[in-house]
Amino acid sequence: MRILIYSLIILFDFFVSSTWLQHIAVGGIMPNTTLIILVSYALLRDDVEGAIMGFCAGLLYDIFFGRIVGMSAMLMMLTGFFVGKPFRDFFKDNYIAPIIMVAAATLAYELAYYILNFLLLGRINIFRYLGMVILPSVAYNLILCIFIYRAIYAIDGIISRREERKRGFMK
Repeated sequence: MRILIYSLIILFDFFVSSTWLQHIAVGGIMPNTTLIILVSYALLRDDVEGAIMGFCAGLLYDIFFGRIVGMSAMLMMLTGFFVGKPFRDFFKDNYIAPIIMVAAATLAYELAYYILNFLLLGRINIFRYLGMVILPSVAYNLILCIFIYRAIYAIDGIISRREERKRGFMK
């Protein structure tokens, strides 16, 4: 059940990102809602599930938009793994950890994306990219993080309660 629900969430996010979010882009920069959903999920679940979800979401992005198939899948997988690793037992109602992790994950993801896409091609103007793309992406993601984390937290709570009832019924 959990896999189906989160697959639908990622597909819905993919459609929203590729259609509606294009209209709210400021200076050509859009929020990376997939990354916010991934960080929220990895914080609520664990590192392995975060890595699997990151790989699937990144592969979907790569197939439709990426220049190199597998690059976003690898970056999202690593993001899901490293975000979920240290936070197995943190207080899930805390909204500070998701905000900090979304900022760190966005910064790390965008820097790695820059290194793999542009730096290896000889474009070495990282400060311009940092000011024009990375920092606005971090700001955008921080604004949306609170709302998306709340939604993912509520959905995960509903799914967890349903799984617990089902397990209790099956015993």
